[in-house]
Amino acid sequence: MHVVHLIARLNDGGPARVVAALATGTLLSGAQCSVWHGAVGSDEADLGPQLAAAGIPLREISGLGRSVAPGHDLRALFSVLRLLRSQRPDLVHTHTAKAGAIGRLACAILGIPCLHSYHGHVLHGYFRPGVNQIVRRVERVLGRRAHHHSLTPSLVRELSGHGIGRAQRWHCLPIPVPQVTPTRAPWPREATPVIGFLGRLAPVKDIRLWLLTLAQIRRQRPVTGLVCGDGAQRAMAEGLAKRLRLPVRFTGTVPAGQALAGMDLLLMSSRNEGLPLVAVEAAAAGVPVVAPAVGGLADLGTTGLVHAVARNSAALSAACCDLLSNADRRESQVQRARLLSGTYSPAALIPLYLACYRSILHV
Repeated sequence: MHVVHLIARLNDGGPARVVAALATGTLLSGAQCSVWHGAVGSDEADLGPQLAAAGIPLREISGLGRSVAPGHDLRALFSVLRLLRSQRPDLVHTHTAKAGAIGRLACAILGIPCLHSYHGHVLHGYFRPGVNQIVRRVERVLGRRAHHHSLTPSLVRELSGHGIGRAQRWHCLPIPVPQVTPTRAPWPREATPVIGFLGRLAPVKDIRLWLLTLAQIRRQRPVTGLVCGDGAQRAMAEGLAKRLRLPVRFTGTVPAGQALAGMDLLLMSSRNEGLPLVAVEAAAAGVPVVAPAVGGLADLGTTGLVHAVARNSAALSAACCDLLSNADRRESQVQRARLLSGTYSPAALIPLYLACYRSILHV
């Protein structure tokens, strides 16, 4: 079996790390696997060298990347078509919206089985309402022949509700998440409890809500903020933290192990999520997670891996204060979440992905 993973770019984010885990596990199983990808942005960390060092065959696709550019996108489609014709893999597994569109279209043209993973989606929370409608229509058309993979049951229901894909071609599997070991952070430990943020400073992560929630928590008890990550909204976030007079350390992009070692609690504020690696990584590292009940976070809340509440500063701040004030409750959540995080390990999930691939090939 030869599986090709197609992804827009190998930036240091959830989808690229999932692709790395899947490709590594597939190769270790004895199957053939390669990763085709576009270029990372100038402001992004590149995971490509790390994947290459792990022995994963890589191929950069000209024109594929983050930005929507019709000329580049068309060139990327022709490049993918040419490579697929020459290599004829058994299955193409696509990740991220643009690579999913190009890959599903190319596979439909050539009659190659395709599985597209929704690591979340861009149907809302990213664009204006009019653009959202166009994205939904395009996804419905692209989904007619491909197989689709969601990370959580609620995402299957949401995406199916938009008329995307066929019921018999939906597959639901969580993502494999290698365990992160907390390591000593290179900044001094705070005397007060530390509320952390770990991820891209992008609009969908809603750092503004995170800061407003931190301000509300500080009205009830002394805490410090720690923001680990970078992105387009960093300057806005630093400015808002200053105006609100919040003690927040902005570290930029740092290894997850260092970030989690510096936190007493991870607070998420996303508008939309698939199944965020950071929530599972924090749970496995013994850091309790408070998050809004949106997308896959709602499913993680149902299992008990995160403490999921309404997506507003009042509900999020109350949940954080409750965990910080009640040691028994906090320890109970940590122990439950640690136990559940084991079900997301690559050792547990790679065999299920390989079985999914084989089932698609035998449809």
